[in-house]
Amino acid sequence: MKKSIIFGFALIFSINLFAQESASDASIPKTNETAITHLTNQIKNFPQEKIYLHIDKPYYSAGERIWFRAYMVHATVHTPFYFSRYLYVELLNAHNEVVLRKKIRPIDETQFFGQIELSPDIAEGWYSIRAYTKFMQNIDEDYFFRQRVFIGNSLKGINGVTVDENTGSYNSDFKKATEQKADFDIQFFPEGGHLIAGNLQMVGFKAITKNGLGTDVSGRIVDEQNKDICTFKSSHLGMGILAITPEAGKTYSAICEDNRGLSMTIKLPEVSVQHYALVMKQSSTLINVSVLTPNAAPRTDTLYLIVNLRGLPIFQSSLLPESAGIAFSKKGVSSGVAQLLLLNKNGEILSERMLYIFGEDKANLNLTLDKPYYMKRDAAHAAIVLKDSKGHPVEGDFSISVTDDNDVKIDPNETTIESYLLLQSDLKGYVENPNWYFNPANKNASFQMDLLMLTQGWKRYDVPAVLAGNYDKGRGFSLEQGLIISGKVQNFPARRGLPNNNVTFLVHKKMGFDMTTTDNRGRFSLKCPEYPDSTKIMIQAEKKPGAFIELVVYPDTFPKVGVSCVYPDDIKQNLAMKDFLKKSRDRYYYQNGMKSVTLKDVVVTAKKVDKNKKIRDERAGGMYSYPSYTFDEEAISRATNLANLLMQAPGVTVSSDGTSITIRNNTPLIMVDNMECSMEELSSISPSDVQMIDILKDPSETMMFGSKGQGGVIYIYLKRMEDREEKEPEEMGRNQVEFIPLGYSLPAEFYVPRYQMEENRQDPIPDLRSTIFWKPVVKSNANGQADIFFYTADTPGTYTITAEGITPEGEIIHYQGKLNRK
Repeated sequence: MKKSIIFGFALIFSINLFAQESASDASIPKTNETAITHLTNQIKNFPQEKIYLHIDKPYYSAGERIWFRAYMVHATVHTPFYFSRYLYVELLNAHNEVVLRKKIRPIDETQFFGQIELSPDIAEGWYSIRAYTKFMQNIDEDYFFRQRVFIGNSLKGINGVTVDENTGSYNSDFKKATEQKADFDIQFFPEGGHLIAGNLQMVGFKAITKNGLGTDVSGRIVDEQNKDICTFKSSHLGMGILAITPEAGKTYSAICEDNRGLSMTIKLPEVSVQHYALVMKQSSTLINVSVLTPNAAPRTDTLYLIVNLRGLPIFQSSLLPESAGIAFSKKGVSSGVAQLLLLNKNGEILSERMLYIFGEDKANLNLTLDKPYYMKRDAAHAAIVLKDSKGHPVEGDFSISVTDDNDVKIDPNETTIESYLLLQSDLKGYVENPNWYFNPANKNASFQMDLLMLTQGWKRYDVPAVLAGNYDKGRGFSLEQGLIISGKVQNFPARRGLPNNNVTFLVHKKMGFDMTTTDNRGRFSLKCPEYPDSTKIMIQAEKKPGAFIELVVYPDTFPKVGVSCVYPDDIKQNLAMKDFLKKSRDRYYYQNGMKSVTLKDVVVTAKKVDKNKKIRDERAGGMYSYPSYTFDEEAISRATNLANLLMQAPGVTVSSDGTSITIRNNTPLIMVDNMECSMEELSSISPSDVQMIDILKDPSETMMFGSKGQGGVIYIYLKRMEDREEKEPEEMGRNQVEFIPLGYSLPAEFYVPRYQMEENRQDPIPDLRSTIFWKPVVKSNANGQADIFFYTADTPGTYTITAEGITPEGEIIHYQGKLNRK
């Protein structure tokens, strides 16, 4: 992890054209040298994280899982940046209420992935997924990852939503009733930030509806005497551009009308005779910059230009009085949002212009299938080669999803890792159809991207404050590197802190014990080992005879949801969505049985549940599906100790002195209720405390345990309190607290049918998967090569294969291809 941080900082300064040795170059004016130093110091002193989640599909059904892989990168250079130990992933409803929260820790220190289980009873409607780290709370919530998803529910009735049986569309009565009352808003943005008198100047504009989506508008510009100056019309998602030569002393207004016939009048910015404005034209190789002056008068002062890419300076120049402008090459410049800054000699910003640079720095992933088409329940093999933008093989990892086009319609204009990291994550506010700007089919991408740049800005740092030497230091949130439990011990009822009080921590059934002492104000803080979610910790303050004390444990805190997600005007899904929900319902019933309900004169019962599988799913989080061997409770009850019991499993050997154990001559990983355990600790566990033991031998079973599970896994499930015959109620005093912190969530294993066995291929139960395959970590070797294997489902059609990731050097991986299923 430390190597990644050091590498990230080294890369920052290696790509910075004004690194420390350049900053002292005599050719750089003092104004620019100071600005460059401040900007690079800001990034060095307060590095920021970006997070992107690759999810397996855009919409889901109740009872399904949302599979995700998270990519954490340095916000400036986009190299993998494992600064924080934990990632928080939340499912929010349309009212910004947290429905579910997950705490994710990395597998093998670098890979964050997991799943969100959707309840069969979840309400149908729009939701969003939010992801962040504790450290990211130092910046605005706008820069947390956020992506909307639709969740349907055909397992129960839908409140407030009607279904059109002919079209399969879902329409919200509330939104239909209010739609006609919705207003729109429009803003005008002169290029360079100021409307300069006496110059032909471009003015961008953007019109949005009440819910934040772009809306088409048209209109005309008039002066204070209502004289027509020019007309305008939006060309892309409510955005457009107009040209005007404003006159000093005049005021201008825009009379606007949207596509529903609603109109409004708004004033344009005031015409300036004191400011400058940066204007820019971009070709495939060059960026040309010039300065507009009031009434096109010659300048008498020297100005200074700084160009930042994601906050990092990449170009600087002086603009002498006689200089009409300057051009600089884009060769070797990375893709991303750039910021042109025009400074005076005091380093104050006079004008600002945003632009997007399309660089040639995208990794290339080539995927080759072994067949031109596939049959029902057929084996599919894909050979993958990953290369960087220069054609060199890349050793790295990425995630892959395969979805059935019959059920899942992938919108090519919605968020991808490319659109999010390069565009959305650097702009404050909602970007509609973000991947349209990167879609090869879009021949107007450069023009439309520039419209976006005219109407939105890069705001990760307060640049004027940074240039003045006032660095952004965040809001006091430190890096989270582990679980810390803190609180206070106080007397009662005065509630004064008690110093030097011993506080003990006992982890239920984990054999964990720790202790700390309060400070002179009665406060305590203890860094604890990592525990899985739902772990109970008994915390107790020392109580002397006759003393009245109270133990207060500070609960976990999480950021409020202050930014609303932008949802469509109504809930409309086509017939494919209707079919998807029906198939999802049928698949849920096949896998879990019909929901048991009592009707008049009718009894519907569920199918028999595999008790052992239920224990695994509930308590191991789906880390594996089926073990090689299982000791159930009955077998365990006959054992005198666990060592003798384990020797009865095929391939398991225990040393004569009981100090070591092997599976097929390899040392296995021993897990006791999601906690790693040594052989010495294993010998202290009584068989009467054990409910079930699984032996995992095959790589397909141990995959989710990473390198630690390569020698096999012994997974031991202890009896819970409710599983024991005797239950003794415990009464706790004021000096005791049973604390359940948010623990880490274990990643589940994506189910892959085993159709290599003929009996499974002939199984009469239909294969109704909509996500055919999901693999959160696909690793390429030193030659850039990787392989994936999966089996097709029953419905003919096409599949969409999506691969996303980031290379060690920060190049983006995004691939989409098709598979034919006959």
